[in-house]
Amino acid sequence: MTEPMTMRPLGLRERKKLKAMRHIQEVALDLFDRDGYAHVTIERIAAEAEVSPSSVYRYFGTKEMVILWDEWDPIALRAFDEGMAVQDPILALREVLSDVVTVALLQQDEHLIRRRMQYAMTEPDVWAGMHRQADEMAAELRKSMAKHTGRDPDGLEVRVVTAALVAAFMEAILYWHETGYRDSMREIVDGALDVIARGLRVE
Repeated sequence: MTEPMTMRPLGLRERKKLKAMRHIQEVALDLFDRDGYAHVTIERIAAEAEVSPSSVYRYFGTKEMVILWDEWDPIALRAFDEGMAVQDPILALREVLSDVVTVALLQQDEHLIRRRMQYAMTEPDVWAGMHRQADEMAAELRKSMAKHTGRDPDGLEVRVVTAALVAAFMEAILYWHETGYRDSMREIVDGALDVIARGLRVE
């Protein structure tokens, strides 16, 4: 893989945008914790964050995406695309996780990640949004895989591989939450990818 995407400098405009989005997300989580997710509107989030409601909609689109937004998602997709140019999908994804997830957990407050996870796992709208997000991720992975392998992005083989990778990641995240975050996220996702790589074997 080329120079890690996580280490590439951002322009001033992008840094300002990320700073604003992080602030809005943290303010929203504070409101959700205090008053409950269902009782907090975009307008209240905007007022508390001292931005306009249109800014919140422009940055996130929906209330559930205020929780689900993660600045590392597009970085991970670009890194996966780079990795697919030189290795198979599972190795590429494993390298992305080693780079992106590790750096993300080092640079972000893990408590913030767990707060977001709590709403993703307990609020129906956020849960549904997370699965829509997973579908969008799978579509992007299919494009990348097809580009580097010459296969049809809508063909069965590419669909099955990307669906398996995304499902493994989603199940790993769910397991991480259900087990009280006792193990590292990277270890759990690595274990899920191991299962995909070797298949389910009955001893």
